Amino acid sequence: MHIDRHDRWETHDMAVTAKLYREQDERIADRQTVNLGATLRRDDQRPVDIQVDDLSATGFRMLSDEPIAIDATVSVGIAGLGRHTARVVRRDGQHYGCRFVVPLAIDAVDVTTPAQTIVRAEFGTVAAPASTWRDAGLEEPPLDAVELRIRQFRGPIIVAGLLLPWLLVGAALAALA
Repeated sequence: MHIDRHDRWETHDMAVTAKLYREQDERIADRQTVNLGATLRRDDQRPVDIQVDDLSATGFRMLSDEPIAIDATVSVGIAGLGRHTARVVRRDGQHYGCRFVVPLAIDAVDVTTPAQTIVRAEFGTVAAPASTWRDAGLEEPPLDAVELRIRQFRGPIIVAGLLLPWLLVGAALAALA
């Protein structure tokens, strides 16, 4: 602002960027809003599906249907970032705040880009079970040559697969004796 010759206040457009911090907020990394499915494992190593709402190099906020204790040490697997150890530091209903034990090198990974389909394929319709074909008065679809061969030799292939390992074990024991 400045005063012009006519003693009027004039304002000029200015942009000021401010970052607000809560007094008790110990975050040292910027958070990215994400929407990532992830897998969390507690001490019992049982997988728990979670939703990661935001992510930074030092921690993340997640949504979990299962209760998790404050100060619990957990392992979280996030697609594109791998598996990392974290500690639960706060809870608000089903939302939890977690701090990574070792900060991530998150700047190397673009977590804001959604997953994309790499190959699109048309798989057609799923054939109904054979009993449905017969019940409808239709003929079963014809089998191709490969499927006919597999069905023809299925029994001998299974028997050979069961006997071959035992023959190899017997041969190895005979060679040692």
